[in-house]
Amino acid sequence: MMQHCMKNITPDSLTGAIFAVEGIRDACVVLNGPTGCKLYHSAVSDGQYSRCLSFDPLEFAEEFYFGQPRIPATYLDGYDYVYGSGEKLIRVLKSISSKDYGLIAVINSPGAALIGDDLPQILKQTLLAAPCFAIENTGYSGSFAEGYQNALDKIFEALPANSTQTVKKSVNLLGFHIYQKHFEYNLKTIKKMLALCGIRVITSPCAGDTAEKITHRAEAELNVVIYPEYGERAAKQMQKQYGIPYIIPTQGAPIGFEAAENFILEVCKKLNAESSRALEELDKVRARAYLFLARYSSLLGLPKGALYSICADSSTAYALTKWLSTYLGMIPSAVVVTNGTEGIFAKKLRTFLKDIGYGEAMNNPIATSPAHIVFADGNTLAQMRLAGQRVGGVEVSLPSLGYMDVMPKTFFGGEGVLFLLEQILNGLRFLE
Repeated sequence: MMQHCMKNITPDSLTGAIFAVEGIRDACVVLNGPTGCKLYHSAVSDGQYSRCLSFDPLEFAEEFYFGQPRIPATYLDGYDYVYGSGEKLIRVLKSISSKDYGLIAVINSPGAALIGDDLPQILKQTLLAAPCFAIENTGYSGSFAEGYQNALDKIFEALPANSTQTVKKSVNLLGFHIYQKHFEYNLKTIKKMLALCGIRVITSPCAGDTAEKITHRAEAELNVVIYPEYGERAAKQMQKQYGIPYIIPTQGAPIGFEAAENFILEVCKKLNAESSRALEELDKVRARAYLFLARYSSLLGLPKGALYSICADSSTAYALTKWLSTYLGMIPSAVVVTNGTEGIFAKKLRTFLKDIGYGEAMNNPIATSPAHIVFADGNTLAQMRLAGQRVGGVEVSLPSLGYMDVMPKTFFGGEGVLFLLEQILNGLRFLE
């Protein structure tokens, strides 16, 4: 059985549901819960995907906001748990009704779900102009993926497709969310690759599109599920409802040259699109990567033979493991998936590691397994360093150690290879 990263840093279904809605450019989550459930989610939402130019907390001093621009909350107390939260919910809904949102979602915290307030009835009474829905229970102790997918179901119900006329050579990109590291530029990189093939992206729900844009989802000729952990259920739903076929790239997320090339070829084959321009651009980057890699290897013999560990969701872990082991010749020490053991890429990851003779890596504890480079969230990296491990660290997921990414970064396509290669080569050099 594969191990998981530390339980205390694994986001749950409440977080998944909140970030699904907060990833829509003009949507608002009203959190029915105490301020302790609001503050972190509001801070991360604004930090990952800022929709406000002001950073002055005094501009958000109105009731329910507590100095933050996102996720107004009912700040439940003992009285509310006895007598109900309906009065506060009506007040907060009326306060945001004039803010021109394209979608409003009321989400219960786990404690609020025990009160038993009829959220749909409260929404009905408030007569909001914007589409709205309620999630009374995101799933007690459920996973981030479960909460995200449940919220996406609700989003699609609240935002019905406004057209089913197919746009030729077009796709939806499914599985992105704002809790992913570098999600914005990862998405832009895929759009750039597809644009070189003459392929248009209709929408990527929950990753920066407006509510109105999501209503065009039925126009896509194909759904491309980048992260099946979060997007496969929606793809199956749209296949059944609108007849849109879907693919899951066989190499996982387009991390590394092989996975990026495979992604381009698979999508182009499905849409009868021309792949040559995108592949040419990828080859140019491949030549640049080889130049730096050959120079570095000739001096130090690395990165071939260096040990690495990974803690990430299975789509990322599989693609990253394949690239590190096959392209760079690095050796897996511990590989941990954060979203369960039975998904398609978790199974592929297990098979790949067994095939190269390192199946035990899936059972090794990441915090104590020796490694030169670790690809993980910031908390895992901090824990390893506190344990005395001298490792290079590359953040591939949240939570973060707080590094400010001023320059746009991506893990995908050719640009992603160069970024990761830069991190690896410099990380190994400073460990010598």
